[in-house]
Order: sequence, then structure tokens, then C-alpha cells
Amino acid sequence: MSKPLVSIIVPIYKVPEQYLRKCIESAIAQTVENIEILLVDDGSPDQCGEICDSYVTSDGRVKVIHKKNGGLSAARNAGFQAASGEWIMFVDGDDWIEPDMCEVMYRLGEQTKVQLVMCGIMKDYGHSQTEYKFYLEENKVYKDQECKWLQQQLLVYNGNIAVAYSKLIRRSLLADNHILHDEVLKQGAEGLEFNLRLFEKLESAVFINKPFYHYIYNANSISASHNEENHELVVRCFEKIKTFAESSSNKQMLLPWLDNRLLYVIITTAISGYFNPANTEPYSEKKRKYAAYLNKPIIAEALKTENLEGLSRQRKIVLFMIKHHMYWMLNLMGMIRKCQKEHR
Repeated sequence: MSKPLVSIIVPIYKVPEQYLRKCIESAIAQTVENIEILLVDDGSPDQCGEICDSYVTSDGRVKVIHKKNGGLSAARNAGFQAASGEWIMFVDGDDWIEPDMCEVMYRLGEQTKVQLVMCGIMKDYGHSQTEYKFYLEENKVYKDQECKWLQQQLLVYNGNIAVAYSKLIRRSLLADNHILHDEVLKQGAEGLEFNLRLFEKLESAVFINKPFYHYIYNANSISASHNEENHELVVRCFEKIKTFAESSSNKQMLLPWLDNRLLYVIITTAISGYFNPANTEPYSEKKRKYAAYLNKPIIAEALKTENLEGLSRQRKIVLFMIKHHMYWMLNLMGMIRKCQKEHR
């Protein structure tokens, strides 16, 4: 078999069987046949590894890597290091892709001779779907300085391009510049940090506004719940991102938007984190811990920014409460949200 055109890398850890099978089968069903599918079992303690192995005998393009648990970034890196395709595509184990995703994006990439092809995303809530909105020009080839603007867009909260998935990346761009996922940043903004380094070296890209990638929203995921360790990891991610931005050749465009992006993190950490009704700690503890969180240097600095662009009216109200230490209001909002969900 000739060298694969595309290597699809799927990191897998404790993915429910129905989602995992749909993910794998969506990769197998691609209309371009010359691909390889690398399933990375990241030490999953359930049946994920066995499910992956079951596909190897029926399709020679499927390869399974079994490794000790090391987190999402480590699993993606293991897949990349084993990949031989001209192009690299990351797909999360509980998501799925349209049958013509590889073919359409590969052809566009070869036709335009770019290093990166991006596509639209459909967010699936189970009972409904929402197509992400992008602020990119379809089929426009972004080159040189325009790629610096794209790098800035990574920090724009609703820009929706700061993810590892929904992209087709030339292997040479990653390999020649030694760009891997940071395995220390296991949870939080590791995708954003990876993309900032990727776009720092990017010279050409194109966007196709078709939602080939289906992102499955999990309301019980760690990013949608209160987890103090996760909050701390996110802060560490942004500390590393800030260090990178300060040394970037594009720092004049990046730094003003870094604090803006952090505002979203601060607001989410309040509403979905500390003052989430699922956090059963006494109000006094919630207040004390969130106040300590706000005193972290990078967080305190972000709260001084005047760049509120993109923040909805509701988020601006929450931000006002945070800045004026109206924690009791944040706690009340959490309780109201809980009541609303219970009576739907």
C-alpha cells in the first residue's frame, strides 16, 4: 500500500462504547480510501482497548496503540509519532466526522498548496445541534501576515479555531518545527497553547465553511463542572501561554487579546465552577476559595483589561459582580439556574 494521504489520530480514554464505535466507523467510512486510522488507547481501564482491537482484523488501515495513561496531549503525541501520512487530522474519541471530510479537505489543501485546512464544526447536545459561527472567509488562502491575524483569532473566544480537531495539518509543518502537544498541560487550554505555537510557524491556510466535524457536548465533562485541580491547571496553561505570547514575534497582536480570553475563563470558573450548585461546599468556603483564585497574578491582571469586546450582556453583568465582590449574587444565580433546570 502506498504512503497514506491522511493519518487520522484518535486519542481514547473512557469513551462510552456507542460514541467510540460511531467515531471509529466514521473514520473508516471516509470516501478517500488511502488513509490510516491510529487509535490511541491511553490506558483506558474499561473495554475501549478491546473495542479498538476488534476493528484491526476487519480493516487493515486501522492501527491500535496501547499505552500507559498520560492524558490527552500524550495520546495525541503518540499517535503523531506513529503516523506516516502526508497530512495529520486529530479526532477526539467521542466525536465523529462526515464521510467526505478527509477527501474534501485534502483536495482543497493540495489545490491551494497550503499548510493547514480548517473546517466548520457542529456541536451536538444530543437533543439538538448548533453550527459554530466562524469569522473567516471561505476558500480564501491566508498567507504570511494574514496568518498572524489568524494567530490572534485563536485568542478570540468565539473565533472557534483554537482546537486541535477540525483541522488538516501538513505533517511537515509539525515535524520540521518539532511541534507537539505539551504533555504537562493535560487539561484546560492545552489546545490553545498548541495552536499558538503551530500558528507561529504557519505560512498559509484555508478555511472551508462546512461542518464536517461533529463535537459531542458532555454536560458532565470536567470542563463543565467544578474541579479545583482543573481550575489550577487552566491557570498554569494561561501562564505558559502568556510567556509564549510575550516572546512571540506577533506579541503586539496577541497580548491585548490574552486578557480578553482570560475574562471568559474567570466568568466560567465562577458560574460553572465555584458557584455551581453542584459544588456542595458552604457559601463561606466558595467565597474564600474564589477570592483566592482572583488574587492569582495573571487573573488579577486580566481583570484590569478594558478590552471587553465579544462579551455578551449577561457575561458583562457577571463580570461586574466579580469585580465588585458580589459573590452572594453569583451564588444566587447558581441556585436559580439549578431550579430552572429542575423544572424544565
